[in-house]
Amino acid sequence: MNAETLNLISLGLGAIGFACFAWPIYQRLSGKSAAEPLGSGKSLRSPLWWAGFVLTVAAIFLQRIAAQQMAGG
Repeated sequence: MNAETLNLISLGLGAIGFACFAWPIYQRLSGKSAAEPLGSGKSLRSPLWWAGFVLTVAAIFLQRIAAQQMAGG
């Protein structure tokens, strides 16, 4: 894969990962979902949170590979 393709893939993964993080926040701010009790830690156990985390890490990893390819390394 060339660097431009990796850049586009990493941008897409990053956008989807951000959406996974932002969706529960949007739901709470719009009043469609109730907030968890303080200290419950439920948001960290959410599959959506973990999906966002994994997609964001993958996007960062691909971006680093693309940057190395563009630098000739």
